[in-house]
Amino acid sequence: MNDPEPALVALDWGTSGQRAWLLGADGRILGTRRSGRGLMAVTEGIDPGDPAAREAAYEAALHQACGDWLAGGLPAIACGMVGSAQGWTDTGYRTVPSTLDFTGLVPVPHRDGVLHLVPGLRMPSGELPGDVLRGEETQLAGMSDLLTGRCATVVLPGTHSKWVRVERGEVTAFATAMSGELHGLLTAHGIFARTAAEAVRDDVAFERGLTAGRRARGLSTELFGARPLVLDGELAPASLPDYLSGVLIADEVSHLVPGGETGVVVCGTADLCRRYAAALAHHGVEAAVRTEETAAEGLWRIATAAGLVTEGKS
Repeated sequence: MNDPEPALVALDWGTSGQRAWLLGADGRILGTRRSGRGLMAVTEGIDPGDPAAREAAYEAALHQACGDWLAGGLPAIACGMVGSAQGWTDTGYRTVPSTLDFTGLVPVPHRDGVLHLVPGLRMPSGELPGDVLRGEETQLAGMSDLLTGRCATVVLPGTHSKWVRVERGEVTAFATAMSGELHGLLTAHGIFARTAAEAVRDDVAFERGLTAGRRARGLSTELFGARPLVLDGELAPASLPDYLSGVLIADEVSHLVPGGETGVVVCGTADLCRRYAAALAHHGVEAAVRTEETAAEGLWRIATAAGLVTEGKS
């Protein structure tokens, strides 16, 4: 079977990284590229009050990632923090409850064409603080076949993990946990940065962290418990990152796992899905896993609905 002609350049452009896909006329992935040029790296050293410099930095990062794909005049679409207030252009948010058909894209001109940005979702603040998400709405759109006609909780782990409630194809509520960002800060700064060694995968240490995170002593107390474990020789310095990951994820899941449900959908990298599935299993909840390529499928569906591409046309 021959590959279809290229039809769309699609990007998931987040806080800490960027993924780019070249999609064929049937939505099939023809090429994949990944880089660390997320929002934090692109805007490093740029004056927040200089929008022209920020726009130039984003355009340079776009063409560094996929300029050869764009040179042929293909339409391009992106989701994630590239559309935030600190991104290339602020696309705003749609307020939940919201369907997953994002036809109102925000165009951003660049030297080889136009990049179409997907808006995020928001929950307004009231008695409780509100919430926002960007990028995850596209992952949800990518699994609309799974979510249409049913009620489900979708967990989207990452730098800022999202727990989203979808009811018959409509997002009704969601919550964010900063577990990924906290893990990065803990292992890169402060006392743990001096305690840890280069990380080595240790599933036993992760499970031990899961057990600690479910205890009632409090998150900060259980996190600090990693230090005496290392000092006492009970935890290898190279295993510290996995232990801390277990503590953070267990605490997150304990607070956000939906009561009365025996199954949720987890969508993300294979490693994060494995970790969250293990934490959910301790609560008797089974995880149905979807890969991170779900974002590419979502971008294709959004682009098709917006008229950027015509499915099957080559």
